[in-house]
Amino acid sequence: MKLNRRTLLKLTGGAAALGGAGVLGWQMVREHEQSTALAAEDLLKVKVEGVYSDPVGAKVVFLVPDEGDKVLRVWIGDAEAMSIASALKGIPFPRPMTHDLLLNAIKALGGKVERVVITDLRDNTFYATVVLRNEKGVRELDARPSDSIALALRAKAPIFLSPKVQKAMEPFKDIPLPGKPERPQPTQRGIET
Repeated sequence: MKLNRRTLLKLTGGAAALGGAGVLGWQMVREHEQSTALAAEDLLKVKVEGVYSDPVGAKVVFLVPDEGDKVLRVWIGDAEAMSIASALKGIPFPRPMTHDLLLNAIKALGGKVERVVITDLRDNTFYATVVLRNEKGVRELDARPSDSIALALRAKAPIFLSPKVQKAMEPFKDIPLPGKPERPQPTQRGIET
């Protein structure tokens, strides 16, 4: 059964209304003719600078270009923050975590993660696309930026920002980075005189 876009959107909306993303919560895989993530000339390549906690304890991933003084901050969930941080530090887990499993499935099906593009910013929410390649061509998957970044780090795939998302970047010098925690001073034992 082939679904047209309008029917798919109705089903997706219905599934979301019934309590979450549901089975059809992911957007349909798009052909590259409808691509928002393949026009490489307008994309800015970035790397993950790190994962930090903001003043209220929420996790934020910092994306920075190789050149320039701007940064894109993307607020993410705790599980995704752990996944990104473990990939950055090369910390292995005894069993595959979710993003490891996804990468293993892509490889087992003959595909590879070609790139990740953070494509849009709407209502303070970022949107991303994972670009996959196999022997049949290129496909795109709609995804959350946090999952896309965690997957890209594991696949050693580049991460890009669309022109619209580039406008949301901020000067790096204007953003307070959390400092290194201070080491506690050794306390003296005994009687103070």
